[in-house]
Amino acid sequence: MNKFQYKMIMDDIINKIDNGVLSPGDKLPSQREISKYYNVNRSTVIQAIDILKSYGILESIEKKGGYVSRYKWNAHITSNIQWQNYIENSMSKNNQYYIQRINELEFNPDILRLGTGELSPKLIPNHLFKEIISNSIEDSIQTNYEEPKGKIALRLEIVEYMKKRGVTCDIDNICITSGAIQGLKLIADGLLIPQSKIIIETPSYINSIHTWHNIRSQMVPLSINYIKRNINNIFKMSRDYKNSIFYCIPTLHNPTQNTYTKEQKQKIIDQCQKNGIPIVEDGVYSDLWFNANKQVPMKSLKNSDNVLYLGSLSKTVSPGLRIGWIVANKNVIRHLSDLKMQNDYGASSISQHIATKWLNTYHEKHINELKVKLEMRKHIFTEALKEHLSMYGSWDDPRGSFYIWFEFSISINVKTLFNEAVKENLLIQPGEIYDSNYKNYIRFSYSYIDESDINRSLKKLSNIINKIRD
Repeated sequence: MNKFQYKMIMDDIINKIDNGVLSPGDKLPSQREISKYYNVNRSTVIQAIDILKSYGILESIEKKGGYVSRYKWNAHITSNIQWQNYIENSMSKNNQYYIQRINELEFNPDILRLGTGELSPKLIPNHLFKEIISNSIEDSIQTNYEEPKGKIALRLEIVEYMKKRGVTCDIDNICITSGAIQGLKLIADGLLIPQSKIIIETPSYINSIHTWHNIRSQMVPLSINYIKRNINNIFKMSRDYKNSIFYCIPTLHNPTQNTYTKEQKQKIIDQCQKNGIPIVEDGVYSDLWFNANKQVPMKSLKNSDNVLYLGSLSKTVSPGLRIGWIVANKNVIRHLSDLKMQNDYGASSISQHIATKWLNTYHEKHINELKVKLEMRKHIFTEALKEHLSMYGSWDDPRGSFYIWFEFSISINVKTLFNEAVKENLLIQPGEIYDSNYKNYIRFSYSYIDESDINRSLKKLSNIINKIRD
């Protein structure tokens, strides 16, 4: 047993108490859970807990387990409010371990982010936003609330944007949202019930957020490989699909980069129609297809009135703009926009103004330039992967977007790799985030990390892998 391991556990528990993560009276996880969390033997956990008990920091209650002491630790705290009871009883649960750690570490300026799914600050056109705002000084910018469906001028621009992508709609088919995630939240609140079945491709980005987990509906995962193998018979006839919904990213999927062919997209639409299942088509990456032959959205195909299309400027322009949209049946849009007003009284009117000017004047040129820059970054990243990690795993060459879905060909504990990488100021995204069955994967991203940091970061990661590999 490493003599420093039990001290690490003690220090971490004390830090959690100091920072308010653990409060007097909070129950500790089981010894087995603690040993798994810290990746140590149970005897190490017992030693750390026994010492903390001797200090009066922890206590045991017979047949109930270990607790943070109510009486000897921070005895000056007199509040009768047991915050942990409120937290534990909340419908909204905390993110899984990896997500919590990633959310904390991404704001560390010293960390090199090998998996962040957003544009680098260098790729965000802030100078053009300044130009829009500067040119708008002469205009009268609306800073009051906009109507429930969103700013009319912005929805008119989205009508034109969607038309260029083969989707015919009008302003009453569109609801402006504060990013695509809010679109998912509105759909969950407005269309789903606890008895709903949420059918998802897997692995899936949707597993990394809790937007649809709080309604307690049953998640029905279908692997992408299963869907493609059974493209003519995806849904089992014996199942009841009443109140179900099918969520997918059919173009440049996150994290796998899968893109269905036009024929496969049509077959998915037709089978969902046959079974009365609405489709939520997440199209936030579809503009970032590198090849000149553009991919068509499901919403542009025949028989697609059952498709709710999610669009956003977060992945292609700026995540801080917080502008997205839903394109759907007019009655659905009326209902979802009413819910949005109940939630936040509409997306920022200033952001909507900027987005309107952006789509009208700048978007298409920006997308073409952005794809060239992303493809250059992809080349640098994949060349570095070949040099430093090809002996440990494999990947498919990305055809657009941000991501590389890396599969290990060796046996390795990815949680240990994650923790050791953090010590070296490297942040990775384990595949387990997107599906618990994908423990042997990493999602890399070349969109955020600086080009000059890619080679040395992957070389450093390769050295860590070589050191810890089983």
